[in-house]
Amino acid sequence: MRNKAKRITAAALTGVMALGLLAGCGSSGSGSDSGSGEEVTIRLLTRMSGTTPQVDIYNDILDEFKEKHPEVKIIDDSQSDESAYNNVLSTDIASGDMANIFRIQGVANLGEYIDNGLILDLEPYLEEDEEWGGGFTESSLDYYRVPGYDGVYAVPYESGLIGMYYNKDLFEKAGISEFPQTWTEFMDAIDKLNAIDVTPIAIGTQSTYMAGHLHNLISYKWLGTDIAKQLGSREKSWTDSDVVETLQFVKDLIDANAFDPNCAGLTDTMAFTAFETGEAAMVITGAWKISEFKDPSVCSVSDSIEFAKFPYFEEKPEYKDEDMQNMSPYMVSGKLEGKELDLTIELLKMLTDQDATKRFAEESATLIPRTDVTFDSGKIDPLLQEVIDDSSTSTGIGQDVFDFDPLTSMQDRTRNSIASMFTGATPEDAAAEIQAEIDSNQ
Repeated sequence: MRNKAKRITAAALTGVMALGLLAGCGSSGSGSDSGSGEEVTIRLLTRMSGTTPQVDIYNDILDEFKEKHPEVKIIDDSQSDESAYNNVLSTDIASGDMANIFRIQGVANLGEYIDNGLILDLEPYLEEDEEWGGGFTESSLDYYRVPGYDGVYAVPYESGLIGMYYNKDLFEKAGISEFPQTWTEFMDAIDKLNAIDVTPIAIGTQSTYMAGHLHNLISYKWLGTDIAKQLGSREKSWTDSDVVETLQFVKDLIDANAFDPNCAGLTDTMAFTAFETGEAAMVITGAWKISEFKDPSVCSVSDSIEFAKFPYFEEKPEYKDEDMQNMSPYMVSGKLEGKELDLTIELLKMLTDQDATKRFAEESATLIPRTDVTFDSGKIDPLLQEVIDDSSTSTGIGQDVFDFDPLTSMQDRTRNSIASMFTGATPEDAAAEIQAEIDSNQ
């Protein structure tokens, strides 16, 4: 076991410093407090830091917990900057002094952490407290069911549907009465938008994640969100015909002039500007952009913006509500015991319960995926309410297709290869290039 622990430490440190995809913690605390009044220390390592409404709410909850438990010392090492976060994490890994509550972004290598006892299975606590555990959406918890392991290894503290923000006035001008639900209707809408000299979809593939997000949406509507797990486990290959088909749909959009012909030279900022000034009719993004879209000083078409899910394929109705959502998790150290564990779980619940969900949504437009919260009328922007309503219908949730891939290089490889189709590469070329990255690292 000692050699195995050394391997996981080295692997995690390398992955974190290279790409920042892993952010893992357990706890070196003894967990031996038997409730005698001895001070308990709870350390947190999250991304909740800075001067935002979201962070203010987070800090309010910590203060409430400290007032309730004066015997507990809270150490919050959270960092808003990804590089700073990963620096703290790498130090933790090297020293073995890990936080009680932490986050690992991505699921690919969670099995190694589970094997080494660094992550607690939260399923017993979710089942034990039905009021807390029963309120999370089933699909959000399923995302943290790691292939090959029983249990749930995180709870989400933020989620949001990635979909289509669109300009309803431009749609009406083009003769489109409602947002297209199917792929056939979507392609027809693109033709109609081109006919009025409007760029159908704003995208800037110099920011390669935008190409990646487009492909994610298509993949999940064509093959379901399990395709990410199947590619990561090597059950599926990128050169399989049905996976190549997902890339072909991206090429079909390119050939239909769905994007600015110069989009390969555009950044995401340029793409969003095109949408916010009415030059483009649609853009793919998440709820974090709503405050910007609703600000008339930034977005001249703020009154015209609405939200819809990405269209589904008529041939695959079973995947109609297989959706891309961003997910940010809280994990708990697998090394905790006794009072330290009990208090850590109590704090975790306070950060993600009904009251927290209501505050985060109404005061910071941050969504915790729960179905048991009613928001006050007038406190939720109608556009955000659309996202909340649509998010609740997801039957499956996926983030990026590389989230379950053990190769840390797959983030750049998949996105760069998909983006290459915007400069002439074929779907077969992109698939072969991605698969070659896997084959060379077997």
